[in-house]
Amino acid sequence: MPSPSPSRSSWLGGAALLGALAIAAPAAAQSAATLRGELTTLQNRLQALEAAQARSAAEAARAQAEQEQIRSRLAAQPSLAGSFPRSVKIPGTETSVRLYGFARLTGSYDFGGRNRSDVQSANSVPLTRGAAERQGGDFQFGARRSRIGVETRTDTAHGVARSVLEMDFAGAQSTASTSSQGNWIPRLRHAYVEFAGFTLGQTTTLFGDTTNAELLDSYTYLGMTGFRQAQLRYTAGLGDGVSLAVALENPVSDFTSDAGSRVPDSDGSAPAVAINRMPDLVLRLMSTGSWGNVALQGLLRRIDYTNKAPVDAAQRFDGEEWGYGLALGGSVATFGKSRAFGRVAYGEGIGRYLEVIGSGATTNAGLAGVTARNASLDLVKTSTIVLGYQQWWTDTVRSTVAGALARNSFSSYARDFSASTQNLQNRTTSQFVANLVWSPIPDLDVGIEYDYAERGLLARSTEGAQRGVGQRLLTTATYRF
Repeated sequence: MPSPSPSRSSWLGGAALLGALAIAAPAAAQSAATLRGELTTLQNRLQALEAAQARSAAEAARAQAEQEQIRSRLAAQPSLAGSFPRSVKIPGTETSVRLYGFARLTGSYDFGGRNRSDVQSANSVPLTRGAAERQGGDFQFGARRSRIGVETRTDTAHGVARSVLEMDFAGAQSTASTSSQGNWIPRLRHAYVEFAGFTLGQTTTLFGDTTNAELLDSYTYLGMTGFRQAQLRYTAGLGDGVSLAVALENPVSDFTSDAGSRVPDSDGSAPAVAINRMPDLVLRLMSTGSWGNVALQGLLRRIDYTNKAPVDAAQRFDGEEWGYGLALGGSVATFGKSRAFGRVAYGEGIGRYLEVIGSGATTNAGLAGVTARNASLDLVKTSTIVLGYQQWWTDTVRSTVAGALARNSFSSYARDFSASTQNLQNRTTSQFVANLVWSPIPDLDVGIEYDYAERGLLARSTEGAQRGVGQRLLTTATYRF
C-alpha cells in the first residue's frame, strides 16, 4: 500500500486534535465551575465559622467579665466564715458564733424497785423492803436531757474572749405535769465567759472529774463530780501542757440533823439554820498531752450552823467546821483510741462534791438530852474510788466499763436520828456500768447500757430497810449538731 502524503497526514492529525479538544472542552468547563462552587461554599462556611467564633469569643469575654465582677463584689463583702469550727462571723464585728447541742431519746427499764427518775443515782435507789421495791420496776421514755447551747469567740487586742450559754430541759417540775404533759422546764447548765485566763460565771466545778468517761446515764457517776455552780476562776499555763487553776466557788452549807437535811436554799427550819459565810476554795494542777491527762485537785470549804432565833440565849447554838478534800484522777491512752481512767478522792465535809448523799456534816442539836451548851457540828469523812476502761472495737463501735465504791464515816450519834432521816445517810455506795455505743454516722450515737447501783444505810430506815439496789437497762439515741 502506498504511504500517505505528508499533507494528508498533517490534515488527519489536526482533525484528531480538534476532535479531542471539542470533546474535552465541555468537561473542563464543567469541572472548573464545580470547583468554583465548592470553593465558594467553603469560603461561606469559613466565614460562618469565623463569625460564630467571634460571637463565642465575645460571649466568653462577657461571661468572664461578669465573673470578675461577681468575684470583686464577693471579695468586697466580709467573709461569714467563723474563727472556729462550725461557726459564722457576725458582720461588722470580730465575733464568731455557733449553735450546738444534741437531741436525745432515752428509754429505761428497772428490774428492781419502781424508780420514776429518768436517771439512776446510786445514792437514792429504792430501798429493799419498801413500797417501791414491792411494786417492781417499770419502763419510761424521755427526751428532757436534750441540750442546746450558744458559743461565741471575739478577737480582741488582748486575746480571744469566749462565752458559753447552755441549757437542757431537766428543770424540776411536778410529777403530775411531767407524766401527763411532758412539758419539761428548761434548766441553766452553763453561763460563763473566759478571757485572759479568767472564767466568770456558772460552769462545772474545778473539783470536777477530768476522765470524760462515756456513760449513757445523764446523772454524774458515783465519785465523778459533775455539778455546776457559779465561780470566779483563774487558769495559768505553766508550759508543756501543764496548767494551774484556782477558783472561788458558790458555797452550800449542808448538814443533817434528827429533823433531816438542811441547806440554805431549802431549809425547813424557821428561821433557816444553814447559812453560807464564805466561798469554797478549789485548786487544780493538771497535765495534758496526746497520752491523756492527769489532775491533782484540792478543796477547802466552810459549813455553818446558825441558830439565834430562841429568846433564851442558852438555847442558841452556833457551829462552824472547815472541810477539805483531795482528789487524783485522769485518763491514759492504751491501744489506738482505747483508754483507761480512774479517780480516787478523800475528804471531810465534801460529800456533795463527790455525788455522795450524807451531807457535809451532822449535828446532834435536837436530839434528846442535847442543849446548846453540848451541841456540836461534826464533819462526815468521805472516800471514793473509780476505775474504768473504754475499748474501741472499730472506728464506730466502742464499750465502756466502770466500777465505783464510796464510804461515809459519821459521828456515833447519827445512828440515833429518826428512821426517815436514815434514808438520807448512806454509809456505803457502789456502782457498776457496762455499755456498747455505735456511731453509724459521725453525729449519731446509739447505745445500750446496764447500770447496777447499791447503797447501805448507816442505820435502819422506815420498814426496817437498810439496803437499796437498782438495776437499770438504758438505751439512748443522740444526734449532735
